[in-house]
This record gives sequence, C-alpha cells and structure tokens, in this order.
Amino acid sequence: MKRTYLAGLVLGVATLCAVCADASAQAEDGTEEGAPVEKKEEGPSTLKTLGSIGLAITGLVIVLIPAVKTFSSSLSYQAARLMLTNFLRTNPYQAEIMAKRMEGTFAEGIAAALKMGGMVGSQDLKTIQSATAPTYDGAAMGVMAKWKGDTAKAKMGIMAAVAGAAIGLSGGSYAAIPVIIAVLTIAAFLRLMLYMRDLEGNIIRARAEILPEVDATVAAGRYRVAPP
Repeated sequence: MKRTYLAGLVLGVATLCAVCADASAQAEDGTEEGAPVEKKEEGPSTLKTLGSIGLAITGLVIVLIPAVKTFSSSLSYQAARLMLTNFLRTNPYQAEIMAKRMEGTFAEGIAAALKMGGMVGSQDLKTIQSATAPTYDGAAMGVMAKWKGDTAKAKMGIMAAVAGAAIGLSGGSYAAIPVIIAVLTIAAFLRLMLYMRDLEGNIIRARAEILPEVDATVAAGRYRVAPP
C-alpha cells in the first residue's frame, strides 16, 4: 500500500516538473536581438495536456485506495449487530470469526474485547467488564487512527487532482478530462469522509449495544479462550 502511495507521489512530482519545463521552454523561445518579432499562433501544449491528465489521475488513485476499502463490508451496522448478537448468544466462536473478518469497522473492537474477556478466566461480570471495556476502546481508537491516516493521504490526492484540473483549464487541450477526474476524486473523498462519520457513530453504538453481550457471553461461560 505504501509503495502505491509513493508511486503516485513520484508520478505527480514528475508531471509537475514536465509542466514547468514546458512553460520554461515556451518562455525562453524568442528571436535574435533586433530581429522582427514574429507572431506565432498559440495552441494547446501537449506536455501541459498530458501533465494535467497525469496529475489528475494520480490524485484519483491516491483517493481511491482508501475509498475502495470502505466497501469491504457489505453489512450495515444493524445487520451486523443482529448477527453478532445472535452468534454471541449461540456460538460465540463464530461471532469472533465474523468480527475478525470485518476489518476497518467497529467489529475489530468486538473481536478484541471477546478474546480479552475469554482470557480473564473469571465469570465475575465486573472483572470481565474491567478488561473488555478498555480493550474495546483501544482497538476502536486504532481503527479510527488508521482511517485518519488514510484521510490525510487522500487530502494530498485532492490537491493533486485539483491542480491537474487547474493546469488543464489554463491552456491544455481536452481540459474536460482532468476536470471530470477531479470531480470523481472529490466524490471518492466525500465517500471516505461519510464512512468515517458513520464509523465513529457505529463504534459508540456498538460499545453500548454489543459490548454488554460480549460480557454476558463470557460471564455465562460460553466463551473462554479461542480454540486452537
């Protein structure tokens, strides 16, 4: 994943260098001193066109990488809550497997809390809660930190895409292409931001609605430690 981001940044820098070189060459293109200045018809720069499209595509790729991950789980919070609750009451080991598969969601905290509760070795509810609650909070904070890191990288993608659109509008041909790509990039970024907003709410709801089921499962002796 880091290599993909690095490749995107390198491509963006190379594109900017090419555009700057093209602009410099056009500025230095003149005639000898005293010679009459010939008027040349100004046309769209090929390098500027390629640079604008390349920069916009680079930004789109950088934003799409985390945006695509938001579709990794097809279950809504309500559906996941019902399934996890049912498994916790009937087959908690299956609940653990399901929660681990839902990477990048509130379920990571549930899986971590369930495992910690099983390792406590006690059926006292208060003792279990003293172990599962901080474990859930820590895992949830880790999930949010990962998404915030992805969002920070996505912001660089937004800047690259907008810069590409601006270069295209400043004189490149096919200016509509980088503009369309920039719009798609912004749409992908909005998807990422909406997902993070929902995730933060789901983490709070799961702590109040699902974590007590984890504690009850461990207290009832239905789950001790994960099977080998």
